[in-house]
Amino acid sequence: MNRRDALKNTLLAMGYSLTVPSLISIFNSCSGNNSITWKPLFLSGEQATVIAELAETILPKTETPGAKDLNIDRFIDKMLHQVFSPEEQQLFIKGLADFEKQSKELNGKTFADSSPEERKKLLTKMEQETEKTPPSVWGINLKKDAGPLPFYRQAKSLTLLGYFTSQEIGKKVLVYDPVPGPFVADVPVTAATRISFE
Repeated sequence: MNRRDALKNTLLAMGYSLTVPSLISIFNSCSGNNSITWKPLFLSGEQATVIAELAETILPKTETPGAKDLNIDRFIDKMLHQVFSPEEQQLFIKGLADFEKQSKELNGKTFADSSPEERKKLLTKMEQETEKTPPSVWGINLKKDAGPLPFYRQAKSLTLLGYFTSQEIGKKVLVYDPVPGPFVADVPVTAATRISFE
């Protein structure tokens, strides 16, 4: 074997070693495998997958990150685990089961297995049929005798809360600028900063 053949074989071997993992990741992403890669605190694996797909359908990736990019499913799972009361948790789980039932009735399959068009069709239907979120101040409903939020509104509200309070969106999309800014106790007095009482 001459040097040219040896170099060619070496480069081909390097190319295969770099290409095969890339192809495997591409095939996995195209296979429709929607399973999560983290362990939920409250939800089951299947429930967390539905929540991840629901959040991504509400806020898909465009020029800005999508809900999956920011792990909104993990945020919702943590909120359910740490903030919701046991009664609220059970209502959410019951609503999630009803949501899956509606997906099967409308599209003949689970939400995670549905196509983007089928998911959009279900969410459009729910947006039109579900009672709107009542007005509130600091999380307190202003509507008297307001019952619990329907599942779809609750999930949408948590998705938006997690998304718009995330560090990534706050710093890079909303360009958060704290007002009035930091307190600086030691400011040198100059003509520009001096207060005149004359």
